[in-house]
Amino acid sequence: MEIKVIAIELNRLSEAVSIGQFDEAMNGADILFQQVNEDTKRSAHFFTIISNVASIFIDIGHMKPCADSAQKGLNILNEHKNEIAEQIGEDAYFYNLSNAKSNLISEKNPFNHTFSTIEQLVEIKTDLWKATKLFRDKNAGEFEPTFIVNLGNSLKQQFRIVEAMECYDLVNSLNQDIPQSWINRSETLMILNQVSNTVTIQMLEQIKNGYENVLLSEQIPPMWHDHYKEQVAFHENKISEACEDAGIEPDLHDSEKTKDEYEKLSSYRKFCLDNNLSLSEHGLYCPCIGSSRDNLTIPTAGGVVGDFVIPMEMVLNRLKSEFAFSRHLYFEYLTTESDFELLHDSCFSELFNDELLGIDVEKLRTSFRSCFGILDKIGIAICELFDLYPPNGKVYFQSFWQLDRDSRRELFNSIKSPGLLALYSIATDLNDKKDGEWSFLKQLRNDLEHEFVVVHKSEAPSDIYESYEFMNNIVFIKEDDFIEHLRRILQLTRSAIFSFVFAVRDKALNEKKDGGIYLPDSIYRQDYIFEEQDL
Repeated sequence: MEIKVIAIELNRLSEAVSIGQFDEAMNGADILFQQVNEDTKRSAHFFTIISNVASIFIDIGHMKPCADSAQKGLNILNEHKNEIAEQIGEDAYFYNLSNAKSNLISEKNPFNHTFSTIEQLVEIKTDLWKATKLFRDKNAGEFEPTFIVNLGNSLKQQFRIVEAMECYDLVNSLNQDIPQSWINRSETLMILNQVSNTVTIQMLEQIKNGYENVLLSEQIPPMWHDHYKEQVAFHENKISEACEDAGIEPDLHDSEKTKDEYEKLSSYRKFCLDNNLSLSEHGLYCPCIGSSRDNLTIPTAGGVVGDFVIPMEMVLNRLKSEFAFSRHLYFEYLTTESDFELLHDSCFSELFNDELLGIDVEKLRTSFRSCFGILDKIGIAICELFDLYPPNGKVYFQSFWQLDRDSRRELFNSIKSPGLLALYSIATDLNDKKDGEWSFLKQLRNDLEHEFVVVHKSEAPSDIYESYEFMNNIVFIKEDDFIEHLRRILQLTRSAIFSFVFAVRDKALNEKKDGGIYLPDSIYRQDYIFEEQDL
């Protein structure tokens, strides 16, 4: 077949999909794929064409929906991975691959997923991490909004609410017409309501505002408008009921007050909120005065009780303390001028090898290592709380799960909760045996402990005196890359801390007996008297 004829047919099939003629499009895609396979040489044009055919199958699989069509698209991508990736780019390849796999997920309700079905979601999440990273690498740090929305959707399905919200907020900040981001942000807040066992008027306002933004979009088919209008009306009613129960009037100027309260926060607290590093539930969706402290706790107004609550709150105190330390080291490195007197006092030998030395870079290194200590402590606390120690008794956050050994998957399924599923999903990101896209961060942590790691400013460190030639195992990392890796592990650690809290709450609420009389322990905040100042 001539290329021009094929291009016309591909356009016709794409149009058929867009107007809902799915059977026509699928039949045409089958015929075209067969003809191309028979008539076309295995050239660059061939692989571009079958990539487009695969995309049509995948789109049909999503929009009809039709698992058979999605599977056909997936088969094409799997059979010709390297050749297709070479033509369309690895980022687009993994994005398309994730879409095909997503269309094969039959269970759409995340609350029905288990430690058996989550493995499919983990695969999709890994493909999307690859797509987003590859796109950023080849586009000077820029990101593709559609990739980020889909990544957020995947994380949402695995109850990684903290990270999903970050994805949607990033896309919404562009002020582009991308309604899927607003839709999924509102849905994520509703999941947060269920998983956290908390709700606020501001949370309801944000859910409603998301649907209001959807109604402003030119990308939403008219037939869907009534549904989103119903969502706005439903949540307006919920807000009115909540205000009535609280004895307050709805505040039409709440957004202006929120902005004013945010501006009055310290520069450090603004940094925490702006960089998605706060440990405040309210701060997940609102930067008002209610987000001015890391006030995440296990007990809630919903009556979280149990003999293990106080011990787990002790664990949370330790996690928050270490995270606050790690986060502040990161903040200081980015915002504080170097102390040249301290550098002068250290009296390093000038070797002209571009290595960063001194207290400042040690802040980065210490902050990075601390995160893995926090994650391992979460693993230990989970093993204690649910009696989940692995057979060898060793607990490392990314690997203690061992779901395919000694019927442990069945054990985890018997106690599964959104918080535990989220923690497992995070762990797979750091586990090289699960093809974790961030597993190299764990290796870097090990290198920092056991090898010589050189952090340098330039693309490739100079070494006039050949100071690096004597040892073979020196690890080199550019300062900008190290900072970016630290930002990612801080955000993964923060997500894990929230998920740990949600897992403990879930256990407490599930074990609470109807009609039982409970005297909850009173837990107060440690408040310190100080003179407020801008940090």
